[in-house]
Amino acid sequence: MVAMMGRGIAEQGWRKGPWTPEEDKLLSEYVSLNGEGRWSSVSRCSGLNRSGKSCRLRWVNYLRPGLKRGQITPQEEGIIIELHALWGNKWSTIARYLPGRTDNEIKNYWRTHFKKKDKSSQKQEKREALILKQEVQQQQQQLEAGEMKMVNTIDHFKMHEAQEMYFMYHNLEDQCSPVMTEDAASWADFVVEDYYGLWGGLWNLDDHPPG
Repeated sequence: MVAMMGRGIAEQGWRKGPWTPEEDKLLSEYVSLNGEGRWSSVSRCSGLNRSGKSCRLRWVNYLRPGLKRGQITPQEEGIIIELHALWGNKWSTIARYLPGRTDNEIKNYWRTHFKKKDKSSQKQEKREALILKQEVQQQQQQLEAGEMKMVNTIDHFKMHEAQEMYFMYHNLEDQCSPVMTEDAASWADFVVEDYYGLWGGLWNLDDHPPG
């Protein structure tokens, strides 16, 4: 019969909307008798027309003994920031280090106070990264341009040096050519004179036979 009642409640649909003081009292009495963690049986055992999830959230976030009321203190805010940097959006884990604060409360506080700041800081980081990338690219372009200029300077120097060597060689050749020509002419004259001198001597021997 209890199962039929549970199915009947499920078929009718769970009650939604704000909790009434009477519902809070029924839930508190049930948890004090049965303890936490049996949320699926709350509806059929306590008479509440609420889902197990709704009962759990109501208890954890509003009815649980030891809950702290009021605004998050600066000390608690510092802990939230530090732990969020380590674990991200693991609100239930962060809540363990803030006694009396619920994961839902911490989540809402973060989204209200820091989510917009976090987005703006991410945009700022992206802008800075883009500027840095552009500066690096500009430095690389300047370096490549400097290397190309250096290569062109070296090539120009080598060309100029080659031209100077070429002109020096031809000037030296022009200076040496007349000397070589004069020497060759003198040598030729010497050979001719020696030749005719030799034959002239022989002709003289024929003109004067031995006595």
